[in-house]
Amino acid sequence: MNDLIEFLTQFHKNAPPFISENEDGSYSLVGSSDLTTGTAFDYGELGKCKLTAKNHSKTLLALMNYIILLDGLSEAEELSFEDEEVIEFLEIEFSAVMVQYFGKKISYSHDIALKFLKDNPQLVNEALYNITKDKEQIKQVDYQSILDGLEGSQFEDPYISIAYELAKEFKLRPFDVIENWTTSELIVTFAKIANDHSLESYLNWKYSQKNATKPKIPKKQAFYFEEIGDEEDG
Repeated sequence: MNDLIEFLTQFHKNAPPFISENEDGSYSLVGSSDLTTGTAFDYGELGKCKLTAKNHSKTLLALMNYIILLDGLSEAEELSFEDEEVIEFLEIEFSAVMVQYFGKKISYSHDIALKFLKDNPQLVNEALYNITKDKEQIKQVDYQSILDGLEGSQFEDPYISIAYELAKEFKLRPFDVIENWTTSELIVTFAKIANDHSLESYLNWKYSQKNATKPKIPKKQAFYFEEIGDEEDG
């Protein structure tokens, strides 16, 4: 269990990108776009699986809650990660994370758990980023309560929203994109399209009439590419 806990407490440089939102409303893809893949990983008897718009957000939120749980347990002086009861409890809790990933109930296997994390290091990076980006105390995150609406406002899963945008762009069936494209494929493709559209909008303005009113730049269109570790730790 110690190797799994260690993997969950650090950012990983060699990972596909995840989306982070900047203070100015733009987005960055943090990670290596070269590592983007659409390949599903083989988990033996459990079959093949990968992060898609269908399972990404649920798995992410479950993993965030698990990391928050680890942080809380680490502060309890009377508990130790070496205790058999604590280890058994953590195994049960991590099984709940893998249920979201695989989409079915499974028994805990340490080898499968570690492989799942190593296959998806960007998910760990995204979870740590979301937990640490705000200085306010993080509470448990409930996916269903978000989906049920924030005071009547409809919540849209960002990965499903991106999948719909790409389906419309390429004239594909939305379900096929949600089901089959990895989320790293989704965000890298979406970033390229968004940047291309922003450039096209700028060029259309630049070469239009001299007295033409400059169009307003659409918010959250530009994407920037960053590697893990680009910024100094603050």
